[in-house]
Amino acid sequence: MKRYLAMILVGLMLLAALPAFADGDHTVSWNGGTVEVRAVGAWESVVKTDGSETTVPSDELTWESETEIRYAYIWAPKTGKANLRLGPRSKASVIAKAETGRMVLVFMKGKQMSGILYNGTVGYMSNSTLKFVKTDTVPKATATLSYKGKADAKTNVIMRTGAAQGSRAVAKLQPGLPVVIFKLGKNWSEVECNGWHGYVMTQHLTEIEEIGKEEAKEETEPSGPVEEDDSAESVELD
Repeated sequence: MKRYLAMILVGLMLLAALPAFADGDHTVSWNGGTVEVRAVGAWESVVKTDGSETTVPSDELTWESETEIRYAYIWAPKTGKANLRLGPRSKASVIAKAETGRMVLVFMKGKQMSGILYNGTVGYMSNSTLKFVKTDTVPKATATLSYKGKADAKTNVIMRTGAAQGSRAVAKLQPGLPVVIFKLGKNWSEVECNGWHGYVMTQHLTEIEEIGKEEAKEETEPSGPVEEDDSAESVELD
């Protein structure tokens, strides 16, 4: 009986911690109005307002949550997928297979599992499959994604989990998208783009502008594989 009551109490506490979007309302406040978040980012997010999508600074978004909001990205480089579960238990039902590299919003960080918003779905995930973005993280620079120097190219750029072509592909990104650079390397750079976090070849970054006074450093130690593969790659748009 005591165990049953304890489970109910924990459940009520979790429900109290859920932000407003947990019940299906995925809108937040921005610029004095209500917008729909299409892609979450630690530095920039994509929102839909007045029928069109726009990229805005994430710190300008106001989430209706009484808990601290933080960001992370899915980390499953071997399988490419991580289990999103219905509850904060390792045996809870799997409600979705989350793609590695996808940025998520964390509304509750636990010791072993955390509550997240993944592509509009609220669920729980093991902390071992999440890479949490430090709250004091400041990007090195911003840039525009391009192919052969052209932001309007018809060829997608592949993002990977690490700085090598042998790393798992994370996403195929269209040139012209804004990019936030966390680590700028000679051949590969760690970036955030359109709700994804991973590595792209530095040659696909143009219009690079440093953020603040800190200079963009080359060949810094990446969070993924340290060996860089400098051979070009791309994929044609369908």
